[in-house]
Amino acid sequence: MTFLFAFQASKSLTEEFNEVLNAFANGIPAQPQAGAVVSLAQRYADEIVDALVVNLMKGSSPSSSAPKVLETVASVIKGASHTLVRQVLAKMSNAELQPLTTYIAARRTQHMVKGTLRDFISFDLAKADYDLLQQAWADAAAEGINQAAMTQAMLRFSELAIQAFYQESAQAVKLGFIARNVFAVGEAAIRKGSQAAIRRLIPALKPTELKAFGRYFGDMLMAV
Repeated sequence: MTFLFAFQASKSLTEEFNEVLNAFANGIPAQPQAGAVVSLAQRYADEIVDALVVNLMKGSSPSSSAPKVLETVASVIKGASHTLVRQVLAKMSNAELQPLTTYIAARRTQHMVKGTLRDFISFDLAKADYDLLQQAWADAAAEGINQAAMTQAMLRFSELAIQAFYQESAQAVKLGFIARNVFAVGEAAIRKGSQAAIRRLIPALKPTELKAFGRYFGDMLMAV
């Protein structure tokens, strides 16, 4: 059995997936693809941030501080991601970009939703991590009172997501000295912002907000 964290891609992202992956389907394409890959990578990053950060605002009460915290961390991550993508990928040749398309293809999985095959963005989970997250998110959804356990689970999830969506994407392309430093600075900013938001946000959530939080993330776990 395979354990996944997965969320559905938008129609626009699916179309860009298809455009780029089809271009590289038979090897190195003749036409330059940097523009298409940059556009895909930026949309991909935005949808990850939307799914993992922005959409959580929907469960917040009007008096909650959560939206401001989430908006701030989302802005930091999106800004860093867009800058990195432009600086690193825009000047790459198709041959240099090909390993990145392989990475993106691996993050794209397809699952049935109401009888229709849909694209998802996903990454594999070890059984121990799946169990940890499933338990914390299920408890939060049911009780709305386990802020400490939820904080620890989300800190672990943050590390897993950074590895899957950031570190592994950087490892998929050959980076020069300057580009490696740019990625390292971006990673540090994303990690610091994510951890600070988790430590500030989770303990302050009201029971109804924590329940919504648990339900939201719990629905993105899969065992297939």
